[in-house]
Amino acid sequence: MPVGTREFVRFGGDTTCYSVHRDDGRLVAIVDAGTGLRLALDHLTESAQVPVLLTHYHWDHIQGLSMCAPIWNRTVTLDFHGPFDTRAAIGEAISPPWFPVSIVDMDVNFHPVEPSFRLDDVNVTSFPLNHPQGGVGYRFDLDGESIVVATDHEAGTSLDGPLLEASQGADLLVHDAQYLPDEIGAKQGWGHSTWEQAVKLAGEAGVRKVLFASHDPTRTDDDVDDLVQRARERFPDTWAGASGERYSSR
Repeated sequence: MPVGTREFVRFGGDTTCYSVHRDDGRLVAIVDAGTGLRLALDHLTESAQVPVLLTHYHWDHIQGLSMCAPIWNRTVTLDFHGPFDTRAAIGEAISPPWFPVSIVDMDVNFHPVEPSFRLDDVNVTSFPLNHPQGGVGYRFDLDGESIVVATDHEAGTSLDGPLLEASQGADLLVHDAQYLPDEIGAKQGWGHSTWEQAVKLAGEAGVRKVLFASHDPTRTDDDVDDLVQRARERFPDTWAGASGERYSSR
C-alpha cells in the first residue's frame, strides 16, 4: 500500500510502477500500474501509445490506473500486456461500482503476454513467477544491455529456475526483497522473497546490479537503508527502488 508519513519519504510512497527507457530517454514500456504511474504518464501532453506490461493484477499493481489523468483525458492509448485475461481483470477492477467509469471504455488495447515479443527494436521475454494467483516477470534486451523485472516472487520453488535462466548475465535485476530472513518463516505462501534470496539469485545469475523491489509497507526509509547496507556485504552493487528515482543498467 502507499504510505506517506515522514518515515517513508524515499521508499514506500507509491505502489509498484517502473518505466523502462532507452539511453536517449525514449520510453520503451511501463511495467505495472501502481500509484507511481502518475510519475510516468502525467507529463505526457501529446497523443502517445504506451505499452504497459503487467506482472499480475493485485490491487497495488493496478491502482494507479484509477487516477491517471492522461487515460481519462484520452491523451494516451495504453496497450496492456499481461497474463491470463487482462481485459477481464482490469475491466472488472476499474469499473462501477468500484470506480465511476469503466476503463475499457477508454483508449486501451489488451494483449495476452507472449513468451517472447518485440516492442519496436527491444526484445522482451516473459517468464513465470511464484506469487498467489500467478504472475510473470519480464526481461528487456537491446544492443547488448538487459534489464530483468521480477517484482513479486517467492523464492524456494521450481519457479526459481525460469527466473534464474531469464536473469543470466543481466545488467540490472529488479527483484522482490520484501522480507528479512527472520520474517520469512511466518510469511510462507505470501508470495515474496527476502533480501538474502534476492542477492543469492543475483550472484548465481551473474548480474551486474540488483535493485530491491516490493518493500514491506511497514519498513521505514532507515530500515530499507540498513537492509541495503547489509546486502552490499554480499553483493556490492545493490540498491533499493525509490519513488521517482532513475537507475542505469550500466
